[in-house]
Amino acid sequence: MNFIDIITKGLSTFFAFNSTVTIVGIILIVSLLAKVGIKKAITGALKVSIGLQGIFIVVDLVQSAMVSPINNIITLYGLNKSIVDIGWGTVGYAFGNHYGYFGVFVFLIINVFLVSIKFTQTLYVDVFNTWRGMLLGGMVGVATGNLWIATFAVVIFHIIDIKAADIAAPYIEKINNFPPGGSWPHGTHFSFQAVMAMPIVWVLRKTPVIKDINVQAETIEEKFGIFGETTVMGTILGIGIGLFSQIGIMESLLLGVKMAAAFLLMPRMCAILVEGWFPIIKAARKILVGKLKRDDVRIALDCSTVIGHSAVIPTTLIMYPIALLISLFLPGNYMIASISLIIVLWESAAVNSITGGNIFHNIITLSIIICFFCWGATIMAGPMTDLAVSLGYNASNGMVSAWDAAGTPALVLVYKVIGMIFGF
Repeated sequence: MNFIDIITKGLSTFFAFNSTVTIVGIILIVSLLAKVGIKKAITGALKVSIGLQGIFIVVDLVQSAMVSPINNIITLYGLNKSIVDIGWGTVGYAFGNHYGYFGVFVFLIINVFLVSIKFTQTLYVDVFNTWRGMLLGGMVGVATGNLWIATFAVVIFHIIDIKAADIAAPYIEKINNFPPGGSWPHGTHFSFQAVMAMPIVWVLRKTPVIKDINVQAETIEEKFGIFGETTVMGTILGIGIGLFSQIGIMESLLLGVKMAAAFLLMPRMCAILVEGWFPIIKAARKILVGKLKRDDVRIALDCSTVIGHSAVIPTTLIMYPIALLISLFLPGNYMIASISLIIVLWESAAVNSITGGNIFHNIITLSIIICFFCWGATIMAGPMTDLAVSLGYNASNGMVSAWDAAGTPALVLVYKVIGMIFGF
């Protein structure tokens, strides 16, 4: 077995575990290297895993609740399109192909070098979320049959990722009252969206009338009384979607209750997650500052640590039906978002960090960014389907794609540029 096969097999075994298990191992390793006490290391790792598991439970609750309304809307209004939304099914194809692992390994080595020469502040310890790079590597590898071109694509993709994270980190820290030293690359799925939001928000703040509209979560609660309460908002929104999709009165009421549960539980799960991370971030950063002799080094964290701001959940729930309508009616888009809608939660948090919690600006900005995700998923349906077929998918079931990660704008950009360079 050669060196590359050994690396690929080792990383494949590591990533075979569920992310909520993998994250415990990663945090324990980082904690011990940062000389965090055993008790703090274990309790911190478990809290992060519990918080992450809680977030996934809430996400699954909303996602499963939305299946019937979405299917009804598609049937009632005759808007079915040709590409099948597989959502986070892309994770399986990311870990299933053999092209991406070596690229991630090479990037992690290069990342340490880039931190040491001060090209970047971000040290990518959030290894699990390199899976989007693996997906890109798989698509490039299948298109070219060349491991080295695939590796090159993965490395370039993640360098863009960490640079975007450097830019966005101060904004994310500020709005979430996070201690210095965090960074949120997340496979260009978080900070890159925050960077995309910057020019849009700049325009909004220069536009007459729109620049003066500042809707904060606290404003909603103050002006709308009980109807501004997040759980009540979730209930009303859920019932509204249910009635529009004609799933029935009782089913609509149940959808309202589930949306209310999401509004209430998500911030609490985030709080548990962040509570586990705080002591580890502080200790790890202290060690890194001393070793690297620089005080601006940042540790890459899962973006679920910063989705607890009060404006994020209202923005997310308002954006669900808007995002669905965009995917239904946007010209040039051929995938109706269903499972992919769940990523609106994290996109909302990314954009929110740039708008300063202005829900009105969040909605406008997200609506524009979601258009790019729709077009991206359509553009990448061919390469995504080719990768899936190489791993056993039956092409007769239709082309497949997703907003995350196939349609992620940075992934589309890197794939297209690498394609032009190497002619595929």
